[in-house]
Amino acid sequence: MTSPSTPINLDKLRNAVQKFGSNTFTTAQVADDYQQGEGNLGDAGMQRFEELLRRHAALLGISPQPSSAGGDTVWMAV
Repeated sequence: MTSPSTPINLDKLRNAVQKFGSNTFTTAQVADDYQQGEGNLGDAGMQRFEELLRRHAALLGISPQPSSAGGDTVWMAV
């Protein structure tokens, strides 16, 4: 599991995002793929992935999609 002190591998994160292609996906789906199903990240871990996706959205070629449902952010390739 990725702890807050463990650096994120941006290549691995980009690969996780690219697996979704043109389909929409959530932060939880990317985190699960990145972690390769190693377990529950908890709220802090999910918040960290959310922040990483937002910070690196341009590099990853994604953008958040508007949602009125709340919960995980929905992302889409641009």
